[in-house]
Amino acid sequence: MSDRFTITVNDTHEVSAEPGLPILDSLRNAGFTMRFSCRNGVCEICKTTLLAGSIRQRYPELALQLEAGQPSSQIFACTAVPCSDIQVRIKGLLRPGEIQVKELVCDIASVEQLNEEVYRVRLHLPVTGRQATEFHAGQYLELILPDERRAAFSIGSAPDFSSDIELHIRCTPEGELSVAIMDHLKNSPSVKIELPKGECYLEASQLASDKVIVLAAASTGFSQIKSIAEHLLANQVSNPIHIYWGARVEADFYLEKLPLQWASEHTNVHVHLVVSEPGNSPGWSGRSALLPDAIVADFDHFENVEIFTSGSPGMVYALLDACELKGLNEVQMHADVFAYAPRK
Repeated sequence: MSDRFTITVNDTHEVSAEPGLPILDSLRNAGFTMRFSCRNGVCEICKTTLLAGSIRQRYPELALQLEAGQPSSQIFACTAVPCSDIQVRIKGLLRPGEIQVKELVCDIASVEQLNEEVYRVRLHLPVTGRQATEFHAGQYLELILPDERRAAFSIGSAPDFSSDIELHIRCTPEGELSVAIMDHLKNSPSVKIELPKGECYLEASQLASDKVIVLAAASTGFSQIKSIAEHLLANQVSNPIHIYWGARVEADFYLEKLPLQWASEHTNVHVHLVVSEPGNSPGWSGRSALLPDAIVADFDHFENVEIFTSGSPGMVYALLDACELKGLNEVQMHADVFAYAPRK
C-alpha cells in the first residue's frame, strides 16, 4: 500500500495526502484555502464533490468508492479521509498565494490632479473590508460606476501600508469612460470596487536573493511599478532594483521626484527616466530612447533578471522580443498584457 495518496483537485492541482488525514487538512497543509467552519460534518460549508476514488467519512458516516465515469457524490472535506487516490471538485478553492476577490464600497478620500491629464485618487477601504481584503503588490482593481460600467486600474500603493488604496487615472476629453469615472470620483462620497485581480505581482518573501529586478513602466503604468517598488523597499529587499519609466514627452511624468528619492535613499535602487520624443520636450536633458531600447542597452544578458512591466501591448511585446535576443526566457517577464492581450 502506498504511504501517500494523491488528491486531484478541480482537474488542475495535485496534493499529496497521508492515509488517515481528512481532505481539508491535506489541502491546508499544501497552502490551499477553502471555506469551512465546524470541522465535524454538521455545518456542510466544506461540501466537496467526489468524482473518483475511495473515501471513508467519519460523519455523516459513509464509505464510498467511485470509478471514473460513475455519478459524482457529495462529501465533506473536514471528515472525509482518502482511502486511495481521489479526484474532487471544490468551488471557491484558492490555490497557494491566491487571494479572494471581493466587491466593496470605499470612501473617496481625495482626488489630486498631478499633471494635465493624470489624477491621483485615494480610496479608503472600510474597516471590515481591510480586515477581509488583501492584495499583492502589482495587482489591480476594477472601479464600478452606478450604471455598472467598469474600468481596471493598477493599485498604486503597496499592501504593506495603510488602509488607503492609491490609483493613478489618466483622463482625456475624448475618453468617454475616463471622463465619467472622474466625474463620479470628484462628485460622489464613495465608489464601488472589485479587487484584487491580475497575475502580474511580486511577493518579497518569495524573491531569490540573487535576482536582479527590472521594473519597467510606460506612462501611468508607473502606478503598478510604484506598488511593487514600495513593497520591496518596505521589506528591506537588498536585490538590485532598476526602475525604468518611459514617457512620450517630459510633461507626461507626474511623480518623477518619488523614484529619484528612492534612489537617493537606497543604494540598490537605480532610476532611469526615458523620453521617446525629445524634440517635443524643450529643455529635456535626460535620456532619450524608446523604453525597450533603453533597457536592452543597459544589460549584457538577462540570465538572472526578473522583469515586471506595465504598458501597452506593443511596448510589452517589443520589450519581450528585444530581451529574448539577449537570453531572456519568457517566464522571466511578468505583465498583465499576457493575459488580456495574448499574442497569436
